[in-house]
Amino acid sequence: MKKNKIENVAFALSFTLAICLTSCQKVFDYIHKPGNGDAVSNICQVQTLAVDGPWGPTSYAFNYNKHNDLESLIVTPQADGYTNMFFFYDNKHRTNKVLHSSLPDVTNPDYVWRTDKFEYNKANQIIRDSLIIPYFHFIIVSLPQYDAYDRVIATVDSVWSNGNLQGMYLYFYKYDERGNLARQVRRYKGDQTSWIFYSDTLKLAPYDDKISIRQPNKFWMYIDRNYSINNCLSGATYNNFGLPVNFEGEQYSRGYNWFLNYLNGKVTVEYQCDAKGNH
Repeated sequence: MKKNKIENVAFALSFTLAICLTSCQKVFDYIHKPGNGDAVSNICQVQTLAVDGPWGPTSYAFNYNKHNDLESLIVTPQADGYTNMFFFYDNKHRTNKVLHSSLPDVTNPDYVWRTDKFEYNKANQIIRDSLIIPYFHFIIVSLPQYDAYDRVIATVDSVWSNGNLQGMYLYFYKYDERGNLARQVRRYKGDQTSWIFYSDTLKLAPYDDKISIRQPNKFWMYIDRNYSINNCLSGATYNNFGLPVNFEGEQYSRGYNWFLNYLNGKVTVEYQCDAKGNH
């Protein structure tokens, strides 16, 4: 019964948002179809990201396999909420699982505290992703909805604990005509009432005219629910391809970010690029 209720809400949201967001907003032709689940970059790939924060330096090392798929993200030093991530792929090079561990590998399952799983449709769109924390018997199931450019424009997230539905988050994402995320809306309601417990809206601006740091990795865009063409940064410096190299972490952290949760301090990014923008 609860499953049917969630699916009905998801369908209603997708129908309403599809009409509004595809007919009410004009998207310029230069916005390429981003897709998701494909971690191969057409420009450059992030190699390291260093943060000089108020509690000391933190580094993120991005490691890739022979297919240029992101294989792991190693964080030094380890801290609460900032653990290593390990990516696994199906035979179509689509991310189907991510493991979070405090160790530099996943050979010891006792240190894997969180698992993310992803399911796809025939169009290679993620149609369901699940965040699982076994120790707490905690699961969040997310059902995304897409626009004509394969950008996530809404999600219905159901929160489960010990097999019981605890509540639902409804997220809405609206893009401006330049192809940048302009507004994020979040609503939450519990399982015992239809009343909205709270609702908040975040507006993101201003944007630069350079290439978003998320663009080289399409899975990164999906996880953050942010397919923006440009960066919500000011005072940043860039490489020859227009990707940000130095910027303030707090500017990146605006909005709901899940891939790199929160960057606090001065950020320095190193990329691997060649003369043609390929590997």
